[in-house]
Order: sequence, then structure tokens, then C-alpha cells
Amino acid sequence: MVQNRAAAGGHEHNAGRRIWLIRHGETTGGSSLRLWGATDVPLSDLGRQQVASLGPFLRHVGFRALVHSPLSRAITSAQVVGEQLGGLAPSSFECEEGLREVDFGELEGQTVAEVQAERPGWHAAWMRGDIEGFPGGETLDGFAARVAGAVDAVLARHPEGDLCVVAHRGVVKNAVCHLTGLPRPLVRAWPLDLGSATVVVEEGGRFLLDRYNLVAPADSA
Repeated sequence: MVQNRAAAGGHEHNAGRRIWLIRHGETTGGSSLRLWGATDVPLSDLGRQQVASLGPFLRHVGFRALVHSPLSRAITSAQVVGEQLGGLAPSSFECEEGLREVDFGELEGQTVAEVQAERPGWHAAWMRGDIEGFPGGETLDGFAARVAGAVDAVLARHPEGDLCVVAHRGVVKNAVCHLTGLPRPLVRAWPLDLGSATVVVEEGGRFLLDRYNLVAPADSA
């Protein structure tokens, strides 16, 4: 399924460069089920397949650089992307420390159901969007600021050309908010699949959301 969210406006600017934000695939620790943030769990075979399925969307893009989080699930996903692009020189890959996932603190490795059972009051506040951060982990504002700083650093190094950024759900969502100005509570509510691509395009001196949660059809394998 491809989910598109049209960029606001309808301005007649020439299409500028694009930033492809890719969420890593499934991990051996079950990222689809558990809160893995700072914990370094490796990509699974299914995760490799999920990321590889983006190949048809990516092969037409001439990326200036492929930037990834320092966590192994993002590094391996970036390597899979590189394979889909026909092989990239090692110099095309860059690790950006600030692109690692949020630190869930005491919730690392738990399922949402486990969090609800153990911390019902906190869980209810989380679902309402009334928390400031994770117990023993990062604050939401601190995480957003970290991601914004990392994105700005990448753009400063590469002021021109299309870029591919391979990271995590929270990183992709915060990067979208930072680049486009969309409010965090809005974007937080949108689903984002493992092995998906989200694209922002630079037009008229600003970034607009072009495509969100782009995934290959289930029968494409």
C-alpha cells in the first residue's frame, strides 16, 4: 500500500531535491511488538526483505549520500539499500550519531501491553499525549532537539542533491516535523511501517511532505 499526503499549497516551484527517510525493517527482537530504542537489536531476515522491497522506488534516485543511525538495525538496513542501488562506494555511507532512536529508559524491550499492565496511569497519560518523556530515558523535547540537530548537520554537509536517511520511527517522525513544520502531535498519530520510506521535497526554499509511509505491495516479493 502506498500512502500519499499531498504537500500543502499548490505552488508552481520546480521540484527540488528530496530527502528520503527510511525506517529500518523488523528486528530479531521484534520491533513490531517491543519498544526497542537505545537497545541495539539486529535486523532480522524479514527486516532485510522489507527494506529490499523498497528497491523499485529507490533505484531511479541518484543519492548524494546515504546517512544512517549508529544502531545496527539501521546500519544493516542502509547496507541493504546500498545493494538495491547497485552497490555504493563506502564513502557514500555516513553515520550520524544523533539519528539513533529515542531512549525508552525503563520501558526498553517491553510491549505496550506490558507497559499498560505495569504502569496504567502513566500509560493512560502516554496515550493522551500528556507525557514529557520516558521513565529513566529521554524527554520528548530533548529527543526532538537531538534529531533536529542531526538533520541540520546532515543538510549542512550536503547542501545540494538527494539524500537517503535510514533510521527509526521516532527519528523519521521528528525529522518530518523539523523539516516541514508539521506539529508533532499530528505526525505522532500517523502509523509508520517497518521498512517504509517517507519523502520530503525542497521547493521554494522550504521542505514539503511529498510521500508518507511508502511501502511495497504485499504481493511484490
